[in-house]
Amino acid sequence: MEKKNYLRSIGGVMIIMLAGKLIAFAANQMYMSTLDPESPYLNVYSWAVNIPNYIFQSFGTALTSVVIPIFAALLVKEKKREADRFASNVICVGGALTAVLVVLGLGASFFLPSLTDFEDKGYTGMALRIMMPVMLFYCLCYIYQGVLQSHGRFRSAALSNLPTGIMIIVYVVVYRTMLAGKLSNKAAVTGLLLVTAAGLFMQFAVLIIPARRAGFRPKFVFDLRDPDLRQAGRMTLPIILGASAYQLNMFFNNTMMTNVAPDKVTLFNFVQNLIISSVMTMVLAVTSVIYPTLTKKAAADDMDGFKETLSTTMGGTFFILAPLTAGLIALRLPFLSLISMHGEVSYENVLTEAGFLLMYSLCIVFMGFKEIADRAFYSLKSTRISALTGVMIMAVNIILGLILSRLTPLGADGIPLAYSVAAACGTVFLVLMLRRRVGAFGYRLTETLIKSTAASAVMGGAVYGVHALMSR
Repeated sequence: MEKKNYLRSIGGVMIIMLAGKLIAFAANQMYMSTLDPESPYLNVYSWAVNIPNYIFQSFGTALTSVVIPIFAALLVKEKKREADRFASNVICVGGALTAVLVVLGLGASFFLPSLTDFEDKGYTGMALRIMMPVMLFYCLCYIYQGVLQSHGRFRSAALSNLPTGIMIIVYVVVYRTMLAGKLSNKAAVTGLLLVTAAGLFMQFAVLIIPARRAGFRPKFVFDLRDPDLRQAGRMTLPIILGASAYQLNMFFNNTMMTNVAPDKVTLFNFVQNLIISSVMTMVLAVTSVIYPTLTKKAAADDMDGFKETLSTTMGGTFFILAPLTAGLIALRLPFLSLISMHGEVSYENVLTEAGFLLMYSLCIVFMGFKEIADRAFYSLKSTRISALTGVMIMAVNIILGLILSRLTPLGADGIPLAYSVAAACGTVFLVLMLRRRVGAFGYRLTETLIKSTAASAVMGGAVYGVHALMSR
């Protein structure tokens, strides 16, 4: 029964998160086809909206990763009052630290544009200043999600994926029907920036009612001496280091693109979101459910149950991601033509996207395994290996990215290829370290990997062959 409920929870979360991503992709495609993907202002938007996420994501990942084990452990011990006090303390202290990040981000907005090759540096800085305050909403969203997941309200926690895409779609529809021809491209993109910021606020707002229904009533608590908060602080630093490495990778990739091909930033972000965000959505739907489970099994010293959960999760994830990789590689051009080539998006734009998609597809399985292995280490209250892996991936990505994009004919395609190679190297290292820590996961995982790889390769070849014959 426990396994049945576990799979039902994963399925429910995945449906909500995939729905959110589908809405986000629809919103992305709508503003690309309406405002021109090679518009200099839209390319500024595509770069600027990601910067606050890059700055805060590492802190946010650490928040979720330390809140869940401590909060869940207090709930298991039937210490709900202490659990709520701890969460309230994290909100206040985390909010104060995030406010400092916002101030630093606003200051950085005056020099970060100089790292790009965008012509209108003033507008680029203004776009950053509009987006930097959303880090406060990110902070609250991460903490509330951790509280809801600890209470087993996984689907409620996933609701935060919906509002931003919906609000952008409404804005684009209003623009098309009422404002087209009345606003310049610059003004239209500025409106898009403001709507995106409002949507990110709503991502937090939709979590308030589910949290209250779960019995969480936050109060003002600012206690730096709290032992639970200090334990969280000790666990946080390595997680921040590892997560920062990932965010620096994304920042490097996007900023490198603004220098190698500044007119392709929007197209690059579209594919990057399509691959990385979609895969992360599916994987995070899994990890949001198995992370509390692994944490409880580790706390109870049930290592057999821990390894069984880990093996089953990795096998199921590979069973989904391997065919997805094969299918995307085989059908990348017709797939992108179907979902992207509308309005201002030309066939040449789609060819550019197809090159990016091919290179990013190579890291899909490795990304999934890395997230699961990270959560396994976190549940064991071990964060240093994950941090070291993140630094390793960052170093390989930066070095290869510079070489492949600058010194080879790959050009812009070398940026996503470098990340795929780096992700593969880091994931192999991380899984080997996890195996060394807890022992073998079981022969069933290896058997699943072999069978799924063979089936995916056959499927990919067959799909490519049928498409080639039908295209003649």
